[in-house]
Amino acid sequence: MCLLKPVSALTLSIVVMKILSTTLAQGICTLHNGSPGRCVDIRECESVRRTYRHKNTVKCNTSGKFPVVCCPTSASGKPEPIEDISPPTVNFDCGQNAKQTYGLYTIDFLPLKTLRQGSVNLAPSSSIPATAQASNGRRPGIPQSAMMDLSVHIERVPPPPPPGDPSPPRGLAVGGVKVQKNSWPWMALLGEKIGNTPTWFCAGVLISDQWILSALHCFLTKTAEVVRLGEHDYNDDNDGAVHEDFGVEKPITYPEYLHPQAYHDLALLKLDRKVILKPTIKPVCLPWGRESTESLVDQQVTLTGWGDTEFGGSPSSVMQEVNVTVFSSQECDKSYSTLLDYSISWPRGINDNIICAGDRNGGRDACQGDSGGPIVSRNSAGRFTLAGIVSRGYVCGHKDFPGLYVNIRHSPYLAWIKNIVF
Repeated sequence: MCLLKPVSALTLSIVVMKILSTTLAQGICTLHNGSPGRCVDIRECESVRRTYRHKNTVKCNTSGKFPVVCCPTSASGKPEPIEDISPPTVNFDCGQNAKQTYGLYTIDFLPLKTLRQGSVNLAPSSSIPATAQASNGRRPGIPQSAMMDLSVHIERVPPPPPPGDPSPPRGLAVGGVKVQKNSWPWMALLGEKIGNTPTWFCAGVLISDQWILSALHCFLTKTAEVVRLGEHDYNDDNDGAVHEDFGVEKPITYPEYLHPQAYHDLALLKLDRKVILKPTIKPVCLPWGRESTESLVDQQVTLTGWGDTEFGGSPSSVMQEVNVTVFSSQECDKSYSTLLDYSISWPRGINDNIICAGDRNGGRDACQGDSGGPIVSRNSAGRFTLAGIVSRGYVCGHKDFPGLYVNIRHSPYLAWIKNIVF
């Protein structure tokens, strides 16, 4: 006969906690961006350890000495390889314009301004539908069958767009003002050639001495044959700006893009020769390392380009600039989820891979004509850093539907760019 020693309550509690900890550490979880993850001790997840204080960390359990966090996994179920987003070694300067370099220009910079958290509530409009077709460079169309429902909201919603596609490429810049020459030396125009005259269809941003970053959807129906740098007014060759045109290779598209979804809307274009950099043509900085973990929510960023100045209007041949405020992705997801194409364009929701930015009262936004252009912020060193790429939106300047931009601070995007460009 075997006598068992009585088990103390303390011993039993320790055993139970170890079992629970092991169970949690083996559990499946979902990251904020909808990607799969596995619950592990934070000491076993390098990617989360680097950014643990960031509010977007998904925590499976925090009761122990070391928190159990949701760690990204690859398709094989193994932890994803650590992404290299450390600053690359380059032989050029970035993120400064002519005023910063030589003091020649009088543009007033637009510093980041932190706004009061929760100062506005984006109220979703439940009766604004949109069709679900492939993007062709126009904003979302509203089908005839929806016109009666829309008519009762005419004071809240701008005039309906012409029949077309849902959440299409964005342009710029409702509520903007003309910029002074050479204010934004990384801006690029992308065009097709008709004879000897380019037709501009998208924008881009110079990120090195030979590479342009733009929006992938620009190239679904168009072919970039010419890239122009250093432009101010593309209808005036006597405006004092000295532009340069470049040939371009076939775009390199982000590998996870899956049409008709709106995620991962990025493409890289290699110019046919290296750019001779100067104060009027130079790259924007990229948010490498720790800077990529800093949140932009409730801060102002600057949007620049040559797009329409009002919905259904005409593009501006002179570059425009406008300040917009970054909202949380959750706010925008709540509003955009009322659109009929929402489940097609964003089946995992509008997540932190996407920057949502506009004006709390409406009237400042991207518009038709210049997808692929940048929004920029100023970092602690005073340099302009790329925050996002103009991607999608609904009409122009509507307070409940801010513009959507690819979030360049998303580490897989930075790692992809670094692997190809640097």
